[in-house]
Amino acid sequence: MNKTKKYTLIFIVLCFIFIGGAGIYHTCFVPNQEAKEVVENKETESEVSQQVDVSKETSQQDESSQEKEKKQTSQKKEKKTEQKTESQTTKKIDEDASNQKTSEPKQQPQETLEEVEEESQIEEVASINVIITGVDGVMAQDYVEFEEGMSAYDALKILADNYEMTVKISGIGQAVYVKGINGLMEFDYGGQSGWKYKVNGAYPSLGAGAYILKDGDQVEWIYSTNG
Repeated sequence: MNKTKKYTLIFIVLCFIFIGGAGIYHTCFVPNQEAKEVVENKETESEVSQQVDVSKETSQQDESSQEKEKKQTSQKKEKKTEQKTESQTTKKIDEDASNQKTSEPKQQPQETLEEVEEESQIEEVASINVIITGVDGVMAQDYVEFEEGMSAYDALKILADNYEMTVKISGIGQAVYVKGINGLMEFDYGGQSGWKYKVNGAYPSLGAGAYILKDGDQVEWIYSTNG
């Protein structure tokens, strides 16, 4: 029985020792491990947060760089657009200026009074004054345009046509003879009555078809009752 009690006591003591050792172990070592785990967890969280911050900063930098690139690209486009607009405006201005130069009529030098008078004199010289005088006075009078080689008969015929007057003739060419004008015929006022002409106040010795006029001549056809 003594041996049994001894073994029992020893077992109890060992149990107490084991329980005490376990308690000491838990008291000393487990809290330290938990503290280490807490520290490790905090370090991990800080690293994660740092990584997150770094990623945020990186993304912000990327965004800012993208924005800068966009701004630079837009500025380049605006500059190109402005340059293009300026070139088009300059081109349009040049075209307008060239069109204005083309459309502007050339200024003619002002004519002096002497030049105007000379031109009027030239116009007057380049015509023939033709008069048709009947028994009762002047039947027609006007200036006709002068042409090279115009005869006294040609001038009469132009004036008569302008006044719608008929001319009766005999012969042709240089041998033409005027017998009547506007119904007034030769011999209507006697055996010596008829038409004859004078140039610049004188009676030519040539027939009306053969006499060639000059610029500024005056031709008068007169009906004479006494030859």
